[in-house]
Amino acid sequence: MAFMADAREQRIRAKAHALWEADGRPEGREREHWEQAAKLVEEEERQAARAKVDPAAAKDDVTASSTNDPIGVTLGAMKRQS
Repeated sequence: MAFMADAREQRIRAKAHALWEADGRPEGREREHWEQAAKLVEEEERQAARAKVDPAAAKDDVTASSTNDPIGVTLGAMKRQS
């Protein structure tokens, strides 16, 4: 279980860093980027769980996940929720 938590934290860290860079590397917004990244990782986990139950449910996200954009998959999902 500790490995899964470490892997999840690493994913959040990578996404937070990507968000920070995409936002122009502002100072003092670490918490905001971390929280946004955590939400993105949570959404990815929900999509993965849904895909295990119904592979067709994640069909729309396959294209986004095949890019090198570390936050693209979940940003697409967040846009659909808006």
